[in-house]
Amino acid sequence: MTVKNRFSPYFKPLALAAVLATASSAHGAGTAEADAVQNPWSFNLGTYLWLPSVDGNFSAGPFTKSSDISFGDIAGKMRNFPMAFNGHFEAHYQRLGFYLDGNYLGADFRPVLNQGYSKGLSLRMGIMEYGANYRLFGPSASERVAHWEEKSSSNILDIYVGGRTIWLGNEATFSGIGTVSNNKSVSAPLVGGRIIVEFSPKWFAKLDGNVGGFGVDNVSFMGSALGTVGYRTRLFGVPASVEAGYKALSVKVDKPVLTTDVIMHGPFLGLTGYW
Repeated sequence: MTVKNRFSPYFKPLALAAVLATASSAHGAGTAEADAVQNPWSFNLGTYLWLPSVDGNFSAGPFTKSSDISFGDIAGKMRNFPMAFNGHFEAHYQRLGFYLDGNYLGADFRPVLNQGYSKGLSLRMGIMEYGANYRLFGPSASERVAHWEEKSSSNILDIYVGGRTIWLGNEATFSGIGTVSNNKSVSAPLVGGRIIVEFSPKWFAKLDGNVGGFGVDNVSFMGSALGTVGYRTRLFGVPASVEAGYKALSVKVDKPVLTTDVIMHGPFLGLTGYW
């Protein structure tokens, strides 16, 4: 009994200190985790390969080139392999986001003998898309990155509004006449939406579509649709996704001396990193 009475005054303060230290450590860990999840900023940067077939009409001055080319026989109907570059960047703050998407296509068509071409028609097309999006449903972009290994409790739905600037360059060379070329740029608004459905922590499907033009700056119509299946992983410790699917893009511009009415559609393969 004497021993017990001697240790009791020391045991209670020590026990209280241990409880407070444990609670403080747990609170600190929880706060650190909450801070990581609540970081409002998130970014992603990606590149993609698009192998489209080309259907449509390209005109330079009074001359027109019609083309119906699948990617499989591009080499047989073009003077050289087409040049292309595609990239996509997004910055998100909570549920509000900003995006920038760039496309460049360069194609040189072989001459059509019965129209008197000496070198055929060359097409250069640059497309820059930009705008703001808002997440209506689903976790914010930063929350999704923080819980990269988990399946979201809700599908994701984004809506966006922005603009699309198109640069078109058509050039045709004729025997005894010379070269006729035109370079024009147009800008027009667009609206669209994107939905992401998750099947598991790794696998998801995405559908993205938009329309634009509305007659602004002689752009009668320009719209695109993209459907992909994606897989989430990590590359060098960085959250990343690989997507494969199909993309279609329709462009119709009717400006003086320059007319382009084309549909491009084909397989799509993309790689995106997130942080």
